[in-house]
Amino acid sequence: MTASLTWLDLTSADRDKVRQILDLFKEQGTVDELGLGSLRDALSDALFPGTSVLHTRLRYLLFIPWIYKRLEQTGAGGDVTRTARSKEVELISHLADQGNDGVIGIQARESLARLPSSVYWAALSRWRIFEPRQSLSWYHTHFDELRRQVRRPETSADDPGVLLTGRHTWHPRLPPAPAGFPVGADFSLSREESEFVQAQIRANCNGSLLGWLADHNLAEQAHKLWEVHLPPDAPSQIVSTLELARQFSLVVEGAPLLYNLMLAEKRGKTNQSEADMAAADYYRQEFSEWMVRAKADLQTFQPEVLWAFVVRQQARSPEPQRRFVERWLQCVSHGDAERALEDRELRSLIEMRERHLKGSKRARLASAGRLADWSGRVGVGRMEFRWSQVRRLLMDLHEGLSH
Repeated sequence: MTASLTWLDLTSADRDKVRQILDLFKEQGTVDELGLGSLRDALSDALFPGTSVLHTRLRYLLFIPWIYKRLEQTGAGGDVTRTARSKEVELISHLADQGNDGVIGIQARESLARLPSSVYWAALSRWRIFEPRQSLSWYHTHFDELRRQVRRPETSADDPGVLLTGRHTWHPRLPPAPAGFPVGADFSLSREESEFVQAQIRANCNGSLLGWLADHNLAEQAHKLWEVHLPPDAPSQIVSTLELARQFSLVVEGAPLLYNLMLAEKRGKTNQSEADMAAADYYRQEFSEWMVRAKADLQTFQPEVLWAFVVRQQARSPEPQRRFVERWLQCVSHGDAERALEDRELRSLIEMRERHLKGSKRARLASAGRLADWSGRVGVGRMEFRWSQVRRLLMDLHEGLSH
């Protein structure tokens, strides 16, 4: 059964928060079956502040301000939400004329549920392109008031070429939209645009891997996050966070493999399915290969380093989650795969963790109905901490800087 949410009794701000939570389930290969998502997200936010698994191309961070700045100048006809939506839908068609690589809503068009403005708003606020650093729903609610303040007479700033108004919504150095925008819009940034975005990342993401990579063109060669080779003089904080993410993602990669193995075995015994038996053999092999890859890190990874990081990030890590990670490590850090696969305590740990998170009626290992709905592969794959999306953004940035 597919889980669903209703929007009744939710404010616009509440809906923004729920959408952010739903985004966490969209990262391919890392569906949060065993309740490790909050740790993954804490590391992702530290490495790449403001980013999302839904991000596609960097220039959306300019398209959205350009649309809203024009509405601030011309007015939104009394309904900024409706008018802005129509402008974003119009943008889809113009981008599609130039190709479809990274166009949000190219299939849905007018029926698109999640607009680019919603997808990118956290980055716009975190990188201080949207200066109030408030939610999109807050901006819409206060749009008319903000528009009146922005349109007050301008005075010169100390910095030549920059004008100060009564109050900024968008950064005063935001590059102007190209003539005719959105007609002819594409994803290629000019040098001026790239330098602006680079400056915002540098100023507001200092100390993160994202901030460092904005100044160092290494992303294109690194198809995986672990292929980013930092030089000896890279900041120690960035090096340690990247290493923590690398180790954590590796040492817990085996947990969903064992979970899927247990599902395949259990359903295979029930229905005598050759497909499930073959899946069980596959997951045994995958688990064994994982233990070989992870052997050194399983013995050296220190959970207390992760918990200290969580505290510094002011992130959430419930006690049951901590106990699961620590017990998992204790069970798999010694011995070989054959022993681990037959370890009843380890299997019980997986089963009880799922039941704790979902309850007996929804846990696949406890419910015959839910087990029957198993697709054959859930939650498998090493955490990548949004790297595929961030890599594309950084490639766009450095391509623009090369102009």
